[in-house]
Amino acid sequence: MVLYNSQQEYLYNLHTCTSSEARRLWRQTIREKWNHKCAYCDSDQELTIDHVIPQSKGGSDFTTNVICCCRSCNQSKSHLPWQEWYKNQEFFSEEKRKKILEWTSGEQTKPDLYAYGRRRNNAS
Repeated sequence: MVLYNSQQEYLYNLHTCTSSEARRLWRQTIREKWNHKCAYCDSDQELTIDHVIPQSKGGSDFTTNVICCCRSCNQSKSHLPWQEWYKNQEFFSEEKRKKILEWTSGEQTKPDLYAYGRRRNNAS
């Protein structure tokens, strides 16, 4: 994520960035972090975003739960636990497995979304 130099730049970005544009930038940043290659097999063809822990199994949309993945690996993995699936692949690499584990380790520090009290609307 880009760090801006002033509050005005953050406000400008907030006003000019639609939700679809923000989603596109988020996906682009994830692909860049993985050097535009599949985290599992290193392919650079038909890249998608894969939820390491599938949403159907309680996985979140946090950045630490998604990686850059080719369509073939994404479809093959489906809803299986990623480590179980990955160990059975011919392209398995312990180095890549550690890199994915390192990436996902931030998942344990989910923010407490209820830690903040109610806000008062001072606009009126």
